[in-house]
Amino acid sequence: MLVAAVFVLFALDLAGLDRSGGKPPAKDFVAFWAAARLALQGQTRALYDNAVIEAFERAHVDMAPGYYAFYYPPPFLLACLPLGWLPYVWSMAVFLAGQAAILWTALRRINPAPWAVLPILAFPGFLMNALSGQNGGLTASCFAGAMIFLQTRPLVAGACLGMLVYKPQMALAVPVALLAARRFRAAAAAAGTAAGLCIASFLAFGAAPWRGFLANAGAARADLEHLHDKLYMMQSFYADLRLGGGSLAACYAGQAALACVALVLLAHVGWRRTGAGPEMAALAAASLLVTPFLYDYDLVVLAAPLAWMAATGARSGFRTGEVALAVLVYLLPLTNIVVRRHIGVPLGPPFILCLLIMIWRRGVSPGAADGGRGVAA
Repeated sequence: MLVAAVFVLFALDLAGLDRSGGKPPAKDFVAFWAAARLALQGQTRALYDNAVIEAFERAHVDMAPGYYAFYYPPPFLLACLPLGWLPYVWSMAVFLAGQAAILWTALRRINPAPWAVLPILAFPGFLMNALSGQNGGLTASCFAGAMIFLQTRPLVAGACLGMLVYKPQMALAVPVALLAARRFRAAAAAAGTAAGLCIASFLAFGAAPWRGFLANAGAARADLEHLHDKLYMMQSFYADLRLGGGSLAACYAGQAALACVALVLLAHVGWRRTGAGPEMAALAAASLLVTPFLYDYDLVVLAAPLAWMAATGARSGFRTGEVALAVLVYLLPLTNIVVRRHIGVPLGPPFILCLLIMIWRRGVSPGAADGGRGVAA
């Protein structure tokens, strides 16, 4: 039933929109597609000019007044570039289907049990990411890949985490996780991959997009801090405090305090060398708590720690409260929409923090480490 609802809702969003002027299907993808087209035309600096990208989007995609800015660093252009060769709808379909396939494959590696097929397929985070036309599935795949390979192929795991350079706010906790766990080979691979992608983007596109990206950073921050409608889509503690009337300084201070709690728990899990499963599950959860700029489509990252928790619990038994919390977190991307409309405050931070505490408790308990076998199977 839930799987059918996911596909029906996505089909309605894709096919039932007003073509005479409204939001395009998977609206956020407009910025990725426009950036790819501009880059193919050699206008790499222009794609960070909001006036230019607005004019381009409105000339090529039938949409209401406004625009979708491209605020990602130039390494993301390497992934976007092939998307510009296709018409908008086909490009969007390839983008969403591709990242869904990658994440599906990774999650089935984490939890290959036959009973896990339906819960993975029906995870509401997939829906939120697809309806937004966003890249949350790619971010989730980076964490899932690191979880799969950390124990046996640390360089590959580090490379997965290094790819988060395209979305650096989601990589803030990576050094803490890897260094606390003395995963030095993975840390070196992560740093090398991030640097390599930055160099590759420079060689491919030149310095112009980097200058544009840095020049546009102030506008990006202003959007996140002062556009009230964006706060309703955000899932961070910063957004909770801001919607509650807090000043910018107080909101950033509150976010910093929560980030410190999350990093301490993450570092403890790593220091105990609890294994790839708990370490990377804790990293995924902590990464969602550290950044102030977290959107509803980013909650698809929860798929990796939830898949690990389900596999571990099925193998060794669930502890008190784990099943109930896991179900609540699993439904969070969906229930959060309803609650946000009624009370105007995102639910994400307390539930994600509880998930991190649950992972920490299971990870540091005697006998909880996955014994060098990587993720639970």
